[in-house]
Amino acid sequence: MAEPCIFCRIVAGEVPSDIVYQDEDFLAFRDISPQAPTHVLIIPKTHITSLAQLTEEQQELAVRLIIIARKLAEK
Repeated sequence: MAEPCIFCRIVAGEVPSDIVYQDEDFLAFRDISPQAPTHVLIIPKTHITSLAQLTEEQQELAVRLIIIARKLAEK
């Protein structure tokens, strides 16, 4: 069995992160090597390997991710 990816480990709380937003489906946290004054990563709490492999149910997550990104950018 493959080892969990770093993002799954962050979601599980195994790797510390500076969380700026969290809900049932998403986690947003500051990048550990920011490339801008505000550099936040937003990830789904469900492991998704590729956008090309999204199920119809997961496609809604992609739309919600964009909405969350916009709200965080406005802060």
